[in-house]
Amino acid sequence: MHITGIVLLGEQLVRRRGQIAQKLSLLSMSLLLIRVFLILVALHLIEAGIWAAFYYARGLFPDIETSLYFSLKSYSTVGYGDVLLPHAWRLLGTVEAIAGVLLCGLSAAFLFAVVSAIFRFRNPDAA
Repeated sequence: MHITGIVLLGEQLVRRRGQIAQKLSLLSMSLLLIRVFLILVALHLIEAGIWAAFYYARGLFPDIETSLYFSLKSYSTVGYGDVLLPHAWRLLGTVEAIAGVLLCGLSAAFLFAVVSAIFRFRNPDAA
């Protein structure tokens, strides 16, 4: 899901690169980066929500709020340890943490590529 979201967002940015290159003001570039960032955060929240829905559907936590709380802290690798999966399921939290780290790294790399492209637009001689 995350990869599909990033590919679709990347395709949209590439399709609009002419428009983006023409609007090189600080405000327009800032707004573009904010939009990209918000889309990436939304993807992460949706993915953590899917994990939470799985936990809740399996009856691993008493309510969806606790499921989402556990999922977000596992996905982000915060892991306070105040809410835990049942013993038989405990490795699943680690799998979610590994997925979260990898997907956050992918998002960071994508954001870096977008920022690099913006700087190339602003200074085409540096490319």
